[in-house]
Amino acid sequence: MKDVCLNCHGDNYITSFYKQYDALIDLYHEKFAKPGLELMGLAKPLLKPAKFSNKIDFIWYEIWHHEGRRARHGASMMGPDYTHWHGTYEVAKHFYSELIPELEELADKGSRSGDAAKKEAAEKLRHKIDETLNSANHQWYVNKIPPEEAAERQQRLKEVHSRYR
Repeated sequence: MKDVCLNCHGDNYITSFYKQYDALIDLYHEKFAKPGLELMGLAKPLLKPAKFSNKIDFIWYEIWHHEGRRARHGASMMGPDYTHWHGTYEVAKHFYSELIPELEELADKGSRSGDAAKKEAAEKLRHKIDETLNSANHQWYVNKIPPEEAAERQQRLKEVHSRYR
């Protein structure tokens, strides 16, 4: 593919493009796809067995297929609006505002079940939700950013404001 790119672009441009593209793919996989798949696997014992008979099936499909695909494809085609606003923004928005609350509700409901297997599944799911949200990729969501990182973010924000205001 790089040979095709060389018809119009230089090596530095191509190398930079692939570096950014690979970084976005890695970010999507590490931050959303891998933990999302693990969470959905742990939720499975708490769901109705027929595929797409649960609200969360649609939420996950939208995040993984529609929004995640738009982000990945947008990055591959150098389409920033598709990469970010129609892709990663919507992935993140729905991960935090729909998927996580739905998983928490499933875990809460399962923990109140009279079925020991469902209680155990709910406990495993709750543990994985907590582990995911307390990880470096998601800790901002539970207001646990390390102080040095928060200070660095504030410094960068000041620099941006001084440059563009």
